[in-house]
Amino acid sequence: MKNYMPTRVFTGPEIINEHKELFSKLGSRCLIITSAHSGKLSGALDDLESIFKEEEIAYVIFDQIKENPSVVSCLQAGKCAHEFKADLIVGVGGGSVLDAAKTAAVAANNPDLNEEGVYKQNWQNKPLPLVLVGTTAGTGSEVTYVSVMTNKDGLKKSIHNDDLYALYAFSDPRYVSTMPEKVRISTAIDALAHLIESYFNNKANDISRAYALHGIRLLYPKLRMMKENETLSLADMETVYNASILGGLAINITGTVFCHNLGYYFTEHYHLPHGFACALFTNDLLDYEEEHHKEYSDAFYKTLDIDKDELKETIAALLPDFGIRMSEEEIISILPRYENNSSVRNTYGEMKIADIEKVLRKLA
Repeated sequence: MKNYMPTRVFTGPEIINEHKELFSKLGSRCLIITSAHSGKLSGALDDLESIFKEEEIAYVIFDQIKENPSVVSCLQAGKCAHEFKADLIVGVGGGSVLDAAKTAAVAANNPDLNEEGVYKQNWQNKPLPLVLVGTTAGTGSEVTYVSVMTNKDGLKKSIHNDDLYALYAFSDPRYVSTMPEKVRISTAIDALAHLIESYFNNKANDISRAYALHGIRLLYPKLRMMKENETLSLADMETVYNASILGGLAINITGTVFCHNLGYYFTEHYHLPHGFACALFTNDLLDYEEEHHKEYSDAFYKTLDIDKDELKETIAALLPDFGIRMSEEEIISILPRYENNSSVRNTYGEMKIADIEKVLRKLA
C-alpha cells in the first residue's frame, strides 16, 4: 500500500510559539510568501515577525500571490528568495499561497528555472527548506506533494514531486477563525470534496479510506452547523482544519477524481472559487457511484452512519447558485479535455467521456 508523508504537522492554539526554535534551526534568512491580505488579517504574519525578531532571523515578505497563482508569480517569489540569499521559505496563507511556496522553494535554488522546466520537473538542485502555515481549512496543501498553478495559457495544471513536501506545517485554529463566511464554507466544502473523491477512487486503499472516513466524520457535523448558520467555536474550527489535513493525506495517496478537474474549468472560465467549483460536482460523483457501484456506495453511507439524501442536501445547500448555463457548443468544445484524463480514470469504476457529458448537460 502507498502511504508517504514526511511533513511534521503541529496543530493547536499558539502552536507556532510553542515551536519557535525550529525556525532558527532551519536558517537565518527567510522569505515569507503570502497574499496581500490573508497573512496579516489572520494574525499569522504578526506572530511570525515577532518570532523572527526574537530568534534574530532576517526576513523579507513577498505578498504578491493571488488566488490560483500563476507560474510566473511562483518563479518571481523564488527569484526574490535567491536574490535575498534566503536559506528558508515560509508560506503563510490558504492553498494558493502554500502551493506557490512549494514551487518558489524549488525556484529559489534553481534560478534559471522557467515555466517549461517547472512542469517538466527538470530542476537540478533540491529546494530550500520549506515551512507552511495555513490560514484556511480546506485544501490540505500543507501535507501534499502537489502544487497547482495557472500556466501561461490560463489553465490550471499541477505538478507532483516529493521535493514539494514541507518540513513542517503549522495549524493554529485562531488563524482559520478569521476567514470570511464565504471562504470558510468554500474551503470546508473543498475538504469534503477531497475526502469523498479519495474514497470513490480507483487508487484507494485501506489507509486512504481510513483517512477519508475519519475526515468526513469530523467534518460533516461542522458542515451541518454552517448550513444552519450556527457559530463555530475555536474548537470547531480546529476540527474542520484537522479534517482538511486528513483530506490532504487521503488525496496524497489517491489523487482526486473527475470533480476536481471539471472544477478547474469553472474556476478558469466562470471564476468560481476553487472549493465551490470542485464541490459543484460532488453530488454527481455520489449519484454516479450509487448508480454504477451500489454495493460500494451503500457501504460508504453505512460505515459513516450518514443518510445519503441528507448528505447530498447539505452539499447542495452550501453551494451558492452561480446561475451557470452552458451552451451546446461549449459542452462539446471542452469534452476533449477529459478524454484519457487521469482524474476521470481515477474515478471508482470505469467512467467514460459519455458520463462526463451527462454531468455537464445538467448545467445546460
